[in-house]
Amino acid sequence: MCTVYEGLVLFAVAVFFAYAFSALLRYEGAPGAMRHVFQAYLLAVFGLYFVWFWSRGRRTLPMKTVAVRLLDTHGRPLTPARATLRYCLAAACLVVPVLLVDAVGPGALTLMALPWLWAVFDPLRCAVYDRLAGTRLVIDAAPRP
Repeated sequence: MCTVYEGLVLFAVAVFFAYAFSALLRYEGAPGAMRHVFQAYLLAVFGLYFVWFWSRGRRTLPMKTVAVRLLDTHGRPLTPARATLRYCLAAACLVVPVLLVDAVGPGALTLMALPWLWAVFDPLRCAVYDRLAGTRLVIDAAPRP
């Protein structure tokens, strides 16, 4: 539920910042170097969004709605450094399969499911990037308004 809701919020964030990029640089989506700059820009925007909300006990709107918190393995709020590490690892889990498509074929996209498949077998139900970053998602016992 939280992931789907987060996708809707990220879509709005992407549209807003993509429009700003396009308006300022007159980028119309043509292939080439500017497309890679645009993709890196959106990856950075998403990174800033997530690192800001994941660090120091803050939560995204979907996390608040679903009553989920992101903590380190000791139960403390994430530092900006740990939130950045988690974002980089999670982004790599999505970006690397996309980059492998040219070399391996479309089947490489199935690797995107690996972090969540890992969580099915993990004793704490942590995705692979949570294990590597030393983080975990917990459900609030008593949701706050």
